[in-house]
Amino acid sequence: MTHQPNQFAISIMSRDRIGIIAEVSGAISELEGDIADLRQSVLRGYFTMILLASFPAAVAAEQVTQRLTALSVEGKPALDIAVRPANDAAASGAPGVPDNAYVLTASGPDRIGFVATVSSFCAQNAINILDLSTAVDDGTYIMMLLVDLSRCNDLGALRDKLNAFGQEMGLSVVLQHYDIFRATNEIKK
Repeated sequence: MTHQPNQFAISIMSRDRIGIIAEVSGAISELEGDIADLRQSVLRGYFTMILLASFPAAVAAEQVTQRLTALSVEGKPALDIAVRPANDAAASGAPGVPDNAYVLTASGPDRIGFVATVSSFCAQNAINILDLSTAVDDGTYIMMLLVDLSRCNDLGALRDKLNAFGQEMGLSVVLQHYDIFRATNEIKK
């Protein structure tokens, strides 16, 4: 009888310091964990990482938590760790970008509620946000979203709504297919 591997979604947050990725990935390897997907960023001095990893069936979430918690040592910023089971079909699906993926860029004056305003527009128009990043540059708030438009029936009508939304909110909004965005923004060798 073959045992299915245990798959976990793991999130880690800490004050940034050198070596966190090496320590975490090393601890996961020691438990024979295979990292499938990983996102990491440093946000104003805070290290954040979320990853999806598969472990042998005998490795439980508690063991992963204990091993990662052991990485916190006196004199270094502690790691805030969460380990959640992810054995569902969505976690086992093929990685990658869906066919209906677009990049939505919104920019405008920095203000409270910027992210809430744009993400609410997305929710109200059946736009699923797959990835999101923001930055502030000289008083301008810039938001880049990778979105899935598979639930949007009429792209033309959506573009019209998006343009009206941008004008109403005083934002510059650009929507382009992910493949076009990638082709125009890749660094050529």
